[in-house]
Amino acid sequence: TDFGDERLDVRAQKIGVALGGAPSESIPKACKDWASTKAAYRFFDNENVTPGEILSSHKKEQKSRLKKMGKVLVISDTTQLTFPRHPSKKGLGDIGDSKTDVEGVMVHSTIGVHPDTRKMTGVMDQQVLVRDQQQDETETHDTNGKSEPIELESEQDKWIRGDEEVIKMLPEDTKPIFVHDRGADDFSIFTRLKEEDSGFVIRASQKRRIRTLSGEESLLFEWSKNLPEIGQTEIHVQQRGGRKGRDAKLSVRAGTCEILPPKDKPQDTSPCRVNVVRVEEVEREENPILWVLLTTEPVKDFEDVLEAIEHYQKRWVIEDWHKALKTGCKIEERQLQKWERMEVLLSIYSVVAWKVLELREIARTEGEIAPEEFLTDKQIAALEGKFPDLKGKGGKEYAIAVARVGGYLNRSSDPPPGWIVMWRGFKEVQTWIEGYEILSS
Repeated sequence: TDFGDERLDVRAQKIGVALGGAPSESIPKACKDWASTKAAYRFFDNENVTPGEILSSHKKEQKSRLKKMGKVLVISDTTQLTFPRHPSKKGLGDIGDSKTDVEGVMVHSTIGVHPDTRKMTGVMDQQVLVRDQQQDETETHDTNGKSEPIELESEQDKWIRGDEEVIKMLPEDTKPIFVHDRGADDFSIFTRLKEEDSGFVIRASQKRRIRTLSGEESLLFEWSKNLPEIGQTEIHVQQRGGRKGRDAKLSVRAGTCEILPPKDKPQDTSPCRVNVVRVEEVEREENPILWVLLTTEPVKDFEDVLEAIEHYQKRWVIEDWHKALKTGCKIEERQLQKWERMEVLLSIYSVVAWKVLELREIARTEGEIAPEEFLTDKQIAALEGKFPDLKGKGGKEYAIAVARVGGYLNRSSDPPPGWIVMWRGFKEVQTWIEGYEILSS
């Protein structure tokens, strides 16, 4: 970080290490003593400390990693944060509906994901949004750190702003492919990304007017239903909420059309040419999968189409990251009095949650990586003390050792470790280190 004050830069590093070493603990417990805890609270309350500066340091390091990649998937999503243990927190907005009165904030985040793996490159942008409770509850504002809130012109504005921030931060030779869900189905988003020579895979939600390559006008969903099937594939649908995980058999269709501009936007006169991939689950009557994906990516053959589908599936990485932020870092249980303080804390925990997911992917992915790249010397020593045969092995073995500490059995028939078991293991290793330091003092 560079706050223009060396003391703040040093304090930021110390807080990051403390919270990262014990992400699910309270701030006093993570900081270990009252002097460090008090210094952390002063840091959160300092007017010169902004969430943007904290994330800017993370983004600079991420940019150096992205230089080695020819392309990156850019995934955005919005999640809600509520604070049931501290509902009187100042600076929250209205996130309820006509039937419920709930205060909180909406966080629209953008992350990078490696296109060939599920590995998250880091947090690329973050917008904290509040609805104005005092004047017009339909107005949404970006809290903009500690500056004056900025009103969003439309619901799509958050997607456009996030995409533009990413385009500005990317290395010149790294091509972004924006992977968005139905909330980004907006004609202006398609055209802006194409103007920037960026790729996208966006799930359609609107009953859009289209023109086929033969010049006939139709509606997107009806036209895509009649495209020829080019193949079938299977995917695993993750467990989510009350939905059980399952393997789904999919029928795949693809074609090319022109999206016609909306009638209420006369300034958009030129159609937008896109490729379309329709994915429909077969042999299932209850809530079958139906995705109509609009994309700039090629659909010349079945392999091309499968790659576009795989890009869209990697949207689930941001859901895992949200879960790590909420369940692992317990961001909604933090009891700081003001949202201005909480937003600084959110930016720190956003990076911590990325680090845990990175550890999970190291345990899942083949490839050479040194344990020193993601573990401290003390953590390495603690793991080698528990598993003496680790010495001299690669990073993947150390990451799996962390999972084993968290309860992962590592049998040949077991799936790769998930982030929760990694988190438990990481926390337990940290407890060993703390116990050793107490006995040694």
